[in-house]
Amino acid sequence: MDDFSPGSPPHPFFTYSAEVLSWRLGPPQAGTPPAPADAQATGVRCGRILRAAARHRQVVLLGLGSGELAAALAEELPSATALAVVSLAPEAAQTLIAAGRLPWLAPAGRCQLVADASPQAACHLLLAAGFTPDSTLATVNPEPAGEQEARRLALLRRLLAASRLVPPSPDLPAGGNPATLALLARPEEPQLEAFFLAARGLSGQAVILWDAAAVPPAAATAQLLAMPVRHLARPLQNDFAAQRNALLAACPPGWVLSLDPDERPGPGFAASLARIMATPGLGAAYFPRLTLYPDPGRAKVGHGLWPDWQLRLFHTGATPGPRYVRPLHERLEGLAGSTALALDAPILHHNRLVADQAAVTGKLAAFSRLPGAAAHCLSLDYPSLPLEFFTALARPDGPGRLFVLPQSA
Repeated sequence: MDDFSPGSPPHPFFTYSAEVLSWRLGPPQAGTPPAPADAQATGVRCGRILRAAARHRQVVLLGLGSGELAAALAEELPSATALAVVSLAPEAAQTLIAAGRLPWLAPAGRCQLVADASPQAACHLLLAAGFTPDSTLATVNPEPAGEQEARRLALLRRLLAASRLVPPSPDLPAGGNPATLALLARPEEPQLEAFFLAARGLSGQAVILWDAAAVPPAAATAQLLAMPVRHLARPLQNDFAAQRNALLAACPPGWVLSLDPDERPGPGFAASLARIMATPGLGAAYFPRLTLYPDPGRAKVGHGLWPDWQLRLFHTGATPGPRYVRPLHERLEGLAGSTALALDAPILHHNRLVADQAAVTGKLAAFSRLPGAAAHCLSLDYPSLPLEFFTALARPDGPGRLFVLPQSA
């Protein structure tokens, strides 16, 4: 799977972690590396993992700890066995690197570090690299972790253990896409025409709910969708859940595709829609979202900025049916069937490209004033990677990969 020969390009894990670790969340802190683990205990733990890994091509160590167990595995594992060490505490990883505790880490080495605060990012990277329970041994580092990282590692372990690859569908049903495109829009929405052109062919019909007292003249541009469109108007009043529920009530029963006007379907998105809807037992699907910044050729990463899994396709046939909760950062509940992750079908998020700085700052300030909301801050500096990095993670041929996720992922 991996080429570790001299002159090889950097491993994707190295490229990703280097970018995340080059950027600190909040003010710099002087970290102190943990004390080295007991050598005898480390040797016993390493021996157990080596025996368990005898029939595996890869080992994933969940947790960096003091770095001693990772170093022992890097030295003792066979040269044909790859090692990925996951740290969901980036500041701790930065401290260990600065202290020289990760001598095994090299750009194209067989031993790699996956560092981020996001369990979903680590899961996405591992799945994209070919992680399967059959070929890979995932084991938890028993050294103590902070409470926050321990929770993150537990979620990652559950995601990896329960995620199941959906076999490719040999045949997809002929005919048009049965989904309904559900869209919340503002009359002054920038680049609406571009959205409508990009969304053509994604669904068989559309329902658009405008944040207005009456359907605005801007509704005329929806003809670019080239499909039947129903227009409704309702003031948002700072309650996204109520607005989306009103939109959902106007959609006919069946599959609903929910997109925002500042989003565009990425490569493989349309093909994944058809495959998901044709797969028995699936009732919803997440899609990774790439937030483009600071220009159209790069996307934000780190600390939850990617993969930013978005639940955008779901079926409404259940009773009482799906419903959104929470006025801000709304969440969909009441889904029936299994939920999939369309690993190779991104949504391209243009929000920072189509809205000016003042508009985004004002929007976040309004969010922060809502009851119970956390403070929303805007920075001009984010870790980011070229879009080519994410393209390389996807499979170059064949259908995109679908994984069934555990419940409440």
